Amino acid sequence: MEVTGAKRLKEKSIVNALTSQIGKPLPTVSGAEITSALKAFPLIESFSIISLPPHTLRIQITERQPIGIIAVSGTDYLYDPAGVRIGISNGYEKLPTIQITGVPEKSPQFKAAIEVLMALPADLLSRVAEIDAKSKDDVTLRLRGYSGQRIIWGDGSDSVLKSRVLDALIANQKKTDRVTFDVSSPNAPVVRYGNF
Repeated sequence: MEVTGAKRLKEKSIVNALTSQIGKPLPTVSGAEITSALKAFPLIESFSIISLPPHTLRIQITERQPIGIIAVSGTDYLYDPAGVRIGISNGYEKLPTIQITGVPEKSPQFKAAIEVLMALPADLLSRVAEIDAKSKDDVTLRLRGYSGQRIIWGDGSDSVLKSRVLDALIANQKKTDRVTFDVSSPNAPVVRYGNF
């Protein structure tokens, strides 16, 4: 048995969970049994089973990827977009801190924050220091850096347009400018300068 794609998970523990499949002829390997055994690993987002004749079974793992950091009882944890806890933050991840109350799986604030984070341009995500979703209609972001640039996103509607407008607004500013970008109405964006 061969396991690929595991970074946070230990290959050996995955192989140990699948020992019932070792020694079986490839055509008789049970996908249902493998699925059942791998449910014990919440960090596995998806996997594929590949038969490599004459005798190798490859399990290709896709692990969950963190999108933000949430403080729970004083400890910073990494969470994926589905609200699954991935592990403890080491403090060096370039991920936004998500400000919510309650547990992510049941939090409408978390859902609103994730919708916005998923809509952001990829290069901007690593610049977001913090996202605060007071409600689904009131989402704001703060960018990294001394100037503390802010983004008023508003609600989750028109996310693609908001993302494009925001990208254009940010391209016209220096990272050191103290500025607030308001894209809550993407057809009439507002840029405010100075201390906010």
